Amino acid sequence: MSLLSAITLTLGMWHGTLTTPGGELPFGVEIRKQENTYTLTVINGEEQLVLDEISLTQDSLIARFPVYESELRLKIIDSGFLEGSFINLTRSTHASIPMQIKYGSKSRFPVSEKNIPIKILTKYAAVFSPGTPDSSVAVGVFNQVGNEVTGTFLTPSGDYRYLHGNVDGDSLHLSTFNGVFVYLFKAKIENNRLIGKFYSGTHYSTNWAAVADENAQLPDPDKLTTITDAHLPLELTFPDLDSLPVSLSDPRFNGKVIVIQILGSWCPNCLDESQFLAPYYDKNQHKGFEIIGLAFEKTDTFSKAVSNVKRLQKRFSINYPLLIASNRDKIRKTMPRLNNFIGFPTTIILDKSHKVRKVHAGFSGAATGIAYEQYKDEFHLFIEKLLAE
Repeated sequence: MSLLSAITLTLGMWHGTLTTPGGELPFGVEIRKQENTYTLTVINGEEQLVLDEISLTQDSLIARFPVYESELRLKIIDSGFLEGSFINLTRSTHASIPMQIKYGSKSRFPVSEKNIPIKILTKYAAVFSPGTPDSSVAVGVFNQVGNEVTGTFLTPSGDYRYLHGNVDGDSLHLSTFNGVFVYLFKAKIENNRLIGKFYSGTHYSTNWAAVADENAQLPDPDKLTTITDAHLPLELTFPDLDSLPVSLSDPRFNGKVIVIQILGSWCPNCLDESQFLAPYYDKNQHKGFEIIGLAFEKTDTFSKAVSNVKRLQKRFSINYPLLIASNRDKIRKTMPRLNNFIGFPTTIILDKSHKVRKVHAGFSGAATGIAYEQYKDEFHLFIEKLLAE
């Protein structure tokens, strides 16, 4: 294991900021000592991402994110100050974002004591890039306590995961940073409306607007992606992590209800789905139920894809087979019977004869609250229905 640096870091809560085109994007950090090294926990509201793959030298620290191919490269300035960059290793240019982490706990975004925070509502019908060909709908769900806000946006392809921020007078600021998503939201609160700007990563930004609406809903995720020749059994064969071919026609899957999980280790919503499916599989496999994960990675190199997926498998203790399907850019060629594939994850549910009974686009994770609980209930009831047939 790595040795401690020459400078001993102060343990406890720290405040991190990324320097983005939209301004400073804040996030919480907790630094702990573990044996003869440190752990860093990145905090976004209720989300806590423990970075325990740490490399230390006399004056620098490299912390790798769990599962994702991304890391923090930091210079240790003193016991309470780290400075460096966030590096996304999946980008061909290894996109780098300057960052600082300083010891001390404080409000996520600056808040003036003179400004009384306007109360935002709990649910909004939102539009990103309104009035453009790229316009897309979302549902915003929020919880506000004083000037602190948590929540997320649900979209047809998944959710924006754990957003955390503050209301300062009539201004709303939200952010999340998890090793893949680098999201910053700014908005003005105008009665029952939110009018703002969304920044992502190192270059993307767009306008967004939302209107309070307790009945806001997305299109039915079970009707967005369809299957050609749904009356015919699904067939597929891909190599597992040991390069051995696995097919739906294998005896292991005969007469069983099957869930096909289309995922990528680079996809935060896929990780949320894996965190749900892994224990569900362990609890229900004995009923005649199987899950097959089809991994679509950001690489054409098989060994690299296997390495990425093994980290995912270990992180969530996944006991169902994970297969290497192809590069994510080739999914339409790899899965030609899927129509209107809109994104990762997508879940295909097969009955005992391996006919497609449902295709579910996206995944509403734990950050979505009620939507997540509803999804879990509906999933369980549908699987039990198929098992009873």
